[in-house]
Amino acid sequence: MVETTVIKRGMELEYYKQYLHYKKLGFRTQARQHLQQFIASFASFAEKELWTYKFLETPEYESEWNIIRYELYEQVVFPVLLSGYQKREPWSVLWLARTANNFYKVKHLHKQIDFKTDYALLKECYLLEPSNNEVHKDLLNVQIRWLQYCIHEYPTGILYGAVNGATIDECQEIISEIEFARKVDVEKNQEKFLNEVQSKVLEYIVRLRTYKYQSGQ
Repeated sequence: MVETTVIKRGMELEYYKQYLHYKKLGFRTQARQHLQQFIASFASFAEKELWTYKFLETPEYESEWNIIRYELYEQVVFPVLLSGYQKREPWSVLWLARTANNFYKVKHLHKQIDFKTDYALLKECYLLEPSNNEVHKDLLNVQIRWLQYCIHEYPTGILYGAVNGATIDECQEIISEIEFARKVDVEKNQEKFLNEVQSKVLEYIVRLRTYKYQSGQ
């Protein structure tokens, strides 16, 4: 009896090109079929790593809100980033943060990184590589968005969390985050905004303390 050796050729990029082609035309079934064939064509984890690095670092990756097709993210991109994250590789931690919208609603993926937010991941990346300007930029963007949320109901109040007004302790946390943002903002582009937020939070702290004193709490 003659044994037959099956040789897996490795990743077939043509399947991915066809996926993009049919996706652009709006042919969902054909697009999905070619994507599944592309994913199945990877012969090794090393191939997934090489493709993921190239994919995320080229203009081809331009999806709104950094959303990647679910199957592609779950079976190729996320495993690569998770592996790097577990090895504490700054690049992988950064791209996990950048693709956070892909795992926020997928519990079994999010669980593998202890349900961390993009901000927590970016802070980790900052500690791993504090001189990385890309990390500075992404981290500052997230900080500014959060601070904008905190003050968007002002002068009614300062927000912290989903809907609740900030307590004095939470206001102190916001002040600490402002100071951290100043450190990250090496070019001082956000100095005026950070001063504004700090002024409003400090005013709100005075208001809370006055209310607490007057109510005898």
